[in-house]
Amino acid sequence: MQAVLNVLDQSVALECDEGDRRRLEDLARALESRLKGFASEPDAQRRLILAALALLDEAQTTSAALARARCEIERLTDLVIDARTEAQSPDTSVRGGVGALRRVAEGAA
Repeated sequence: MQAVLNVLDQSVALECDEGDRRRLEDLARALESRLKGFASEPDAQRRLILAALALLDEAQTTSAALARARCEIERLTDLVIDARTEAQSPDTSVRGGVGALRRVAEGAA
């Protein structure tokens, strides 16, 4: 299947699977929108470079936010595990994340 994308009044034909066509068209619209933000730039190559830098910045920001979210999830998971362990056994020597969860699971079995 072929998807015909329009970006900056240029048509680009790409071979793709049926399921990817819609996604490529959505991405082309997003790129078109991003490039229009740099319409005041006279040079097309400069507009593309600025758009690429903006997209890379967005990707790095998203990646950093995901890394922070993963750390927070791990921290909260450890708190939940510690709370459950403490509720089942007042002995604090078994506290400590995944190892504590394994010991709690083994005790329940």
